[in-house]
Amino acid sequence: MKWMEKRIGMYFLVILILLASMLAVGCASTDTGDTTASAEEDAEKVLVIAAKDDAETLDHIRTSYYANAIVYMFDRLVTRDYNYSYKPGLAESWETSEDGLVWTFHLKEGVKFHSGKPFVADDVKWTFDFILDPETGSPYAGDMKVIKETTVIDDHTVQLELEYPFPNLLFNLSNTASSIANGEAYEQYGDDYGVKYVDGTGPYVFSEWIRGDRLEITKNPEYTWGPDWVEGESMLDRIVWRVLPDENSRIMELETGGVQIIEGDLPPSAIARLESNPDIRIETGQATKLGYLAYACDKEPFTDIRVRRAINYAINKDDIIAAIFRGHADPAYGYLPPSLQDEYYADSEKDSYKFDQAKAQQLLTEAGYPDGLELTLSADNSSISTKLAEVLQSQLGEVGIKAKINLYDSASYTAMLKEGEQELFIRIYSWPNADITDWFWHSERFPYPNHSRWVDETTDALIETARTEATWEKRAVSYQEVQKHLIEEAVMCPIYIPEKMIAISKDVIGFKYHPWQTVYFDGLDLMMTE
Repeated sequence: MKWMEKRIGMYFLVILILLASMLAVGCASTDTGDTTASAEEDAEKVLVIAAKDDAETLDHIRTSYYANAIVYMFDRLVTRDYNYSYKPGLAESWETSEDGLVWTFHLKEGVKFHSGKPFVADDVKWTFDFILDPETGSPYAGDMKVIKETTVIDDHTVQLELEYPFPNLLFNLSNTASSIANGEAYEQYGDDYGVKYVDGTGPYVFSEWIRGDRLEITKNPEYTWGPDWVEGESMLDRIVWRVLPDENSRIMELETGGVQIIEGDLPPSAIARLESNPDIRIETGQATKLGYLAYACDKEPFTDIRVRRAINYAINKDDIIAAIFRGHADPAYGYLPPSLQDEYYADSEKDSYKFDQAKAQQLLTEAGYPDGLELTLSADNSSISTKLAEVLQSQLGEVGIKAKINLYDSASYTAMLKEGEQELFIRIYSWPNADITDWFWHSERFPYPNHSRWVDETTDALIETARTEATWEKRAVSYQEVQKHLIEEAVMCPIYIPEKMIAISKDVIGFKYHPWQTVYFDGLDLMMTE
């Protein structure tokens, strides 16, 4: 019976331990105030964002898609504040020679890459030289080719010698594509850089990227060199982008608390629903976006200007705005959004093609297509693009253009355009500068991102003139001439300027609207709930 006595003894021992544990918990619970406060202080603040698209790569030098985490893992020499003015970034100050050909940048001291390597002028030189190296294949090389030479004066001084005066240099240097990289890390990790490893100086550090699922960055505890116009600090311990291509899924996740912010365009059909939800608010502001219908200009029948103009005349923009956007957009007439006041061609609406089905049919007949055309119309499979494709299909059909709709996911759509398989296709861009015309319609960008496949000597010459103007005022006027020519040639069909809307959970506090990129490290915080 000794075994039974031992077992009974063990039962008593277990009971005593459990009682002691319960007593300890009971005693601890008498001081609820301190425990709750401690728990709140220790709770990790994780902002989860719903993103429509995944990143292509986190190597900003070799991609033209600069959204998501890249913005927050790197710093640039120059920044843009909430008023879109140029302010110091990694460069604390700069000056320009009288002839505008030499820019000297004085760099901040005490800056470190996430790997611990000190940031110095050599990193600036390596970054810009690498972007400009033809073997790199950087999509941003064309925008930086104005830099003739980058010279290191000392560890914290660097000079840029330009090929010609270029008043748009600060804009280029403030873009994500000009983020300063650590060349040593870049070369060390090779093909894994931008996939498994990233080394910037930004307020957040690369943590994890699971393609098609999530992208995560973690607060950089050493970040003390942020721009002066950023008054707050990084309150978020982690930021996670969840890749949710389906719009309904993004909205449901916001409503149920699975995400706190939806990045990207909101489907107009969901706006009223979200606005009526007391747990959600919608921040709005002026957009620098433009949605358009384009075509492969180097393929028949689009080589004929009469066909291109006929397509423009066939489109009823007002009906599209009413049917799809429910008033949350404006008709687009030119090739830039009107919010770019200095550079926007003021006569865009006057020179544009007004809705005129009879004129469209006349031009098609003159071009040799009295019985119409059969074409493919490609779009991404978002609800806005899908509905837009359906309306365009109907409007084009009324003038004899039968369009078969092909829908793609985001990655497949980009691949299709790069392969040059497009005929008619729907696109939207977001860019706050007239040099977007360089990207989409200069022959040096052919075949991508010049996905309209427009190769034209006059366009190239006008853009080159605009690029090399000595002052901002002359540059703006020259880019207006570029837009005027593109409208005359009907290189694409502008359709709408969407209102910028960001859906945010009530748990997100301290949000500040920025016209270009949300500044998640300027006091943005989360209310911690039980």
